[in-house]
Amino acid sequence: MDNATQPPHEPPHEPPHGSGDGRLRIAIEAAHAGGEVLLGYFGGELQIETKSNAIDLVTVADRAAEKTILARFAEATPDYAVLAEESGARAGKPGAPRWVVDPLDGTTNFAHGNPHYSVSIGLMEDDVPIVGVVHDPGRGETFYAERGYGAWLLSGGHTRRLAVGDAEVLADSVIATGFAYDRATAKNSNVEEFTRVIGKVRGIRRAGGAALDLAWVAAGRLDAYWEYGLAPWDWCAGSVIVRESGGTIFTLDRGEWTIDSPSICVGQPTLVTALLETLQP
Repeated sequence: MDNATQPPHEPPHEPPHGSGDGRLRIAIEAAHAGGEVLLGYFGGELQIETKSNAIDLVTVADRAAEKTILARFAEATPDYAVLAEESGARAGKPGAPRWVVDPLDGTTNFAHGNPHYSVSIGLMEDDVPIVGVVHDPGRGETFYAERGYGAWLLSGGHTRRLAVGDAEVLADSVIATGFAYDRATAKNSNVEEFTRVIGKVRGIRRAGGAALDLAWVAAGRLDAYWEYGLAPWDWCAGSVIVRESGGTIFTLDRGEWTIDSPSICVGQPTLVTALLETLQP
């Protein structure tokens, strides 16, 4: 069956635009399997718990999707390490690659019946993200990339290449941000930065899903994105997709970004320079 005839929720058997070593296919299939679990829970009554504070939520859907994803990895790549949001770290063989998994990015949206959420799966090798998949189950959209092979969107059985937007000045841009769960006590609450930016851009969006924010920058739906205080599973996958779409990534203090950095700023390179100058004058 070719890609054009596959239903929207079914990943291609061997996705195009990758190295062909099978790991991109494994990530896409695992993301779709997790997404199907989430669709089964969405809109129903959920058991909701809190983690670090009263607004940091986890649901039975998060855990069920993660269990499904990790079972796929245990079968396909048993020697690989794993870092997953809900179950933590699992060691692999020395020097093995590491899967980085957020089974439900946008849990607060999900718990409130807001369909803006995703499954985010990244793969790291030598501490560098090399594969990224962000799957939006509700819309049937899968954003994916492998380092060196471009960034792509699979939707409705068709694929198209992604490229960041062409806005180079803030006045022409629509950008996204977010606020961390510890915003009430954090040194960097992002409120001052938000205030500095809001009057200089066409619009700011705060959708509540970092992985989709990154994917949408890669797709040109957003021109840039910044945020403080996320975890590796929030931005590992999206960072690969952004870079492979022509975007650039820095920390908010204009340093080199890694998945353990305390902040992120991504987008079209010229626009990111202008945004950083406004965020950190």
